[in-house]
Amino acid sequence: MTNLVTSPFGPGEKLIRELLKKGESVYTIFPSPKNVPMSFLGKSNLKYGFIQFDRDVYLDKTLPKKVKYVYHLHELYSGPFTRLFKSNPTATLSLLEWARKAGVARFIFLSSGEIYGKGKYVDEKAPHDPHSFYATTKFETEILFKYFHKVLNIDVARVFFPFGEDVDGYVAHLFQLIKSGGTIETEYKTISITYADDLIGPLLRMRDAKENDTYNICGEAIEVEELVNKMKSLCGSSPKKVHFGNLKLTGNSTKANKELGFTATPLDEALERTFSK
Repeated sequence: MTNLVTSPFGPGEKLIRELLKKGESVYTIFPSPKNVPMSFLGKSNLKYGFIQFDRDVYLDKTLPKKVKYVYHLHELYSGPFTRLFKSNPTATLSLLEWARKAGVARFIFLSSGEIYGKGKYVDEKAPHDPHSFYATTKFETEILFKYFHKVLNIDVARVFFPFGEDVDGYVAHLFQLIKSGGTIETEYKTISITYADDLIGPLLRMRDAKENDTYNICGEAIEVEELVNKMKSLCGSSPKKVHFGNLKLTGNSTKANKELGFTATPLDEALERTFSK
């Protein structure tokens, strides 16, 4: 197989469809057979297997023997700490070992801008100070890479607060609290949010990037209160109570703009596509 995409949901689904359009072969991973959509059946260049990454994984039994490119998009955003740790750093370590043995040419990892913790317009050289357990697992995963750089070309996309169809994360959790009339309590005041559809072009171009490179990918900066108001307007619901903090985390995607051709969809358009009732 040419490509392994470890999640067929959210940006993974769109990436798979784009790779198939290019005539490339793709192997992807579902948690169970019931998750496979009808649209994925019968495609000659698309194969898939079943792995639950938050459990002990035996990749050699499921994955192809040879793959050229790995897009490691799978992650768990919330849940018990043990599940997060198994699903994020532990599963990635197993995948890195498998990739080394399989002779993978390039390993592309979807990380998070949340590893920076705080800062305005932070670039790739900013210090790391993760504030959540999820962000800590992404940071820990990136630490693993330094032990594989001699045998694998590894590129990292640090995406700031992604949102979109079937995308879990901070923005999706805010929206669910708005729809359910829950209470929003967040330490953030200002964040950069990123429409997941805008990731596809940059992810494809990362295959031709310099060895072992890292890119911040982020859309427009917005006050969290303004974001909540925009989503309230789109879904027609309101949270029971809100409390916003003072933390700011906004990113600088200049490098991704220049080297990967990243461009952001206008924010209101992206929010309407994702959250309109």
